[in-house]
Amino acid sequence: MTKSLAFILVIVVFFSCGRDTLNVDVSEVVIPEITINRMEQDIFNMDTNHLETSVLLLQKKYGKFFNSYLIGVLNNGGIQDSSKANKLKQFISDKDMHEAYNDCQKEFSNIDNLNEEFSQSFKYFKHYFPNRTLPKVVTMMSGFNYAIVTLDSTLGIGLEMYLGSNNKFYPMLGLPHYKTNFMNKENILPDAMRGWMLNEFPYMMNKSDFLSEIIYMGKIMYLTDALAPSISDTLKTQYTNLQTEYCKQNEFNMWSYFIAQKLLYSTDHAEIMKFTNDGPFTSAFSKSAPPRVGYWIGRQIIKQYMKNNANITIEQLMNEKDAQKILTKAKYKPSK
Repeated sequence: MTKSLAFILVIVVFFSCGRDTLNVDVSEVVIPEITINRMEQDIFNMDTNHLETSVLLLQKKYGKFFNSYLIGVLNNGGIQDSSKANKLKQFISDKDMHEAYNDCQKEFSNIDNLNEEFSQSFKYFKHYFPNRTLPKVVTMMSGFNYAIVTLDSTLGIGLEMYLGSNNKFYPMLGLPHYKTNFMNKENILPDAMRGWMLNEFPYMMNKSDFLSEIIYMGKIMYLTDALAPSISDTLKTQYTNLQTEYCKQNEFNMWSYFIAQKLLYSTDHAEIMKFTNDGPFTSAFSKSAPPRVGYWIGRQIIKQYMKNNANITIEQLMNEKDAQKILTKAKYKPSK
């Protein structure tokens, strides 16, 4: 599950339930000043009469990330490709891309609030992981390929993926409502924190069964909540209120089903995906059951684990590879 490029449209989600232990004071935490660079503006405002010079300036400003962006995001040939400048010109000259860019500049004419949100989350990260390095942050246009990317110590935000649920491009791309409902600017921070944490803490569990999968994602969700404790549940869960209520009311039944069907230690990828994949609902239960309920259960287990083991730090949690050990020490027993 190690990913150098995190595609975060509506994948893994986060579930928050008012954990006071994550309400820590980070007012005294010192981090470098955060400035979100507008790479999409730099690219779309290139001097097309001097393409090669413009590309060199972009490479100098954004370093290795710019080359990774060309190759991994735009599927360009990269810096070594002799046609890179012309390909970039084609990208910014495309009618739809240019219109999407204009939409982005209207929707994100000012990103001061986003800058403040990232700065606050980075303080939380430094509080929990003082020896880890903070990424640079840039906004970009991905050609509707990616919402969040984590490459070369840089966190990239594909702004065209957050233009609002009703943006005309989304139905043109055939995106379903369960995805577009959460393609708003308010979703950027939780999506970015989640994508960053998936890259910062890649899958290192000692097994590849269902329990290990949901425990791992439960850890990512818990950590995301630690980095954005003030963000509302709906933004972090990407669940409606009714879907959240379903999970709360059926937690015991879902857990009992996993046990009865002997799913916890299953390595059947197709079976695991039924309860971890994105979609409109979890068909194994009902159309009222939201997708990714396995991760919701994993999140509950981690919450219980941290509650019952107050001596465990978040860093120790992220380093624990034994899902069975976590489950046992969590003493997870949902009530009827």
